[in-house]
Amino acid sequence: MTIPLRVLIAEDSEDDALLIVRELKRGGYDPTYERVATAAAMAAALERERWDLVIGDHSMPHFSGTGALALVRGRGLDVPFICVSGTISEEMAVAAMRAGANDWVTKGQLKRLIPAIERELREAKGRAALRASETGYETLVEHAPVGIYRSSPEGRFLSVNAALVRILGYDSAPQVLQLDMARDVYADSAERQRLLDRDSYTDREYDEVEATWKRRDGRLLTVQLSVRAVRNADRQVHYYETFVRDVTEQRRLQQQLVQSQKMEAVGRLAGGIAHDFNNLLTVITTYCDLLLEDLAREDPKRDDVEQVRKAADGAAALTRQLLAFSRQQVVEPRVVSLNTVVEGLQKILRRVIGEDIDLAITLAPDLGAVRADVGQLEQVLMNLAVNARDAMPTGGRLTIETANVEHDPDYARDQEAAAVRRFAMLAVSDTGCGMDEATKARIFEPFFTTKEPGKGTGLGLATVYGIVNQAGGFIWVYSEPDQGTSFKVYLPEVDATAERPTAVPGARVPGGTETVLLVEDAAAVRAVTKQVLERQGYKVLEAADGEAALQLAQRHRGPIDLLLTDVVMPRLSGRELAGQFARLRPDTRVLYASGYTDDSVVRHGILESGTAYLQKPFSPESLARKVRDVLDAR
Repeated sequence: MTIPLRVLIAEDSEDDALLIVRELKRGGYDPTYERVATAAAMAAALERERWDLVIGDHSMPHFSGTGALALVRGRGLDVPFICVSGTISEEMAVAAMRAGANDWVTKGQLKRLIPAIERELREAKGRAALRASETGYETLVEHAPVGIYRSSPEGRFLSVNAALVRILGYDSAPQVLQLDMARDVYADSAERQRLLDRDSYTDREYDEVEATWKRRDGRLLTVQLSVRAVRNADRQVHYYETFVRDVTEQRRLQQQLVQSQKMEAVGRLAGGIAHDFNNLLTVITTYCDLLLEDLAREDPKRDDVEQVRKAADGAAALTRQLLAFSRQQVVEPRVVSLNTVVEGLQKILRRVIGEDIDLAITLAPDLGAVRADVGQLEQVLMNLAVNARDAMPTGGRLTIETANVEHDPDYARDQEAAAVRRFAMLAVSDTGCGMDEATKARIFEPFFTTKEPGKGTGLGLATVYGIVNQAGGFIWVYSEPDQGTSFKVYLPEVDATAERPTAVPGARVPGGTETVLLVEDAAAVRAVTKQVLERQGYKVLEAADGEAALQLAQRHRGPIDLLLTDVVMPRLSGRELAGQFARLRPDTRVLYASGYTDDSVVRHGILESGTAYLQKPFSPESLARKVRDVLDAR
């Protein structure tokens, strides 16, 4: 079998060319050849055809082997070139080899031609395979889904792939190659130095580390680096080769998972204690209020009772924070203006922050309405204001603002908020001590506090976060040490008119003569609730559980105008009791009372439409007002 071979012969003698062709055939090749004798013909042949081999006569009248060699190598062709000449000197052979010739054969010793050709074709094939492998490797690196780069110990990129360019937010590799890694890539140049020191002395093949980088637009990235230090013969680092994965979103999701797990744990804790705890607080606060009603203004015992009431309020506030943070607080959302919330708390805020802090309030006159629980919005504002006050122990300025703001829906979705464009914004800013990045990263963690023991629970901002998130909004925080802090709360706007509060604070609640069936398994709560209702003029029937209530309703001959029932009771829940009661006495209205969410009355913390609910612990006034509202409702 013969081997096909395309040969370009630079030779002025047709006979000499035929001798070469004959030698090729004798060596087992099937040559397809073209003879050229000028530079122009040589150039045209190189343009027209791909050649496996070039054989050039060293000396021709109008052309030379050296010129032919220059044409081949000038085009960057890796084609074996063998010089053939009638005479040769050592100097001529050395010069030709330096110019890029692969071998030199005299015309009188053509028997050396075939071994030389076989060797050069074999080596050319090996070089071609290597080039293909390198090209494939470069293509693999360039199209890899992870960033790949080499860098010098001085912090300069030596090579980068397309994925790394995308990760850093640049347009091209040359732009990235101009960057100084410590200054332009690492968010903290000291972090790069720490990693450099670590990788310079490790003998592991790849060292897995995480770092914080910054994109071209300034956005911070969390990246996972797999680094290998490539060393020279003296064991000094020659360069680093690194694989990069952008794990920013992954770490964000992990943080969300950790946060949700903490919320779930606190929720279980809150749900477990809230029912009994709020029953106890209901007894304490209600008896305090009843005592304060009976004691004269000048009675010295009033101060003692007020201190007990104040402590109970603090305990109730802590329970509300636990429930709000864990999203187990019952929410009664309605359309409201943030301006109304701020105006309603303005007097209280001025007392809370003290005289050494200036309070500035700027409210947008055309502020859009939001749908949220007013009590929770008041919690948000008070928590932020108290934190601002604590950040200004020597005085300062507290600014509260509202405004209409538009955000890209995709950005809002990334912040775990409702994917809408229009938001109502509540901003609380102070001129206090501020926070560093490490502190700011943890402020929404439950039980994290920078205050000294006994000064803070670490639930204030966690509560704010839970409330805002449940309302479909998000929070933006800016702070620098000694430069103050600004919290901006964004809540989705709704196309509805804000409701105005109807209750007049301090106004006496009218009583009534209707009959109320009170169902409460906690005897102390039942007793104090009965006392409050009887003071308001109501006739009260009482039962310790649902079964006793049903039996009493069957025996009682007169009307029962209102069923006031606890939600969480043994054997028969408040919702189950109300269902059976509706069949027995369909005209009786129902008012539920409880200290935390219960899926029989609420869904995901949101009160069902048309359900009357009283949150424990309640005051005599709130109890009387709610009972009257339910009885008077059409």
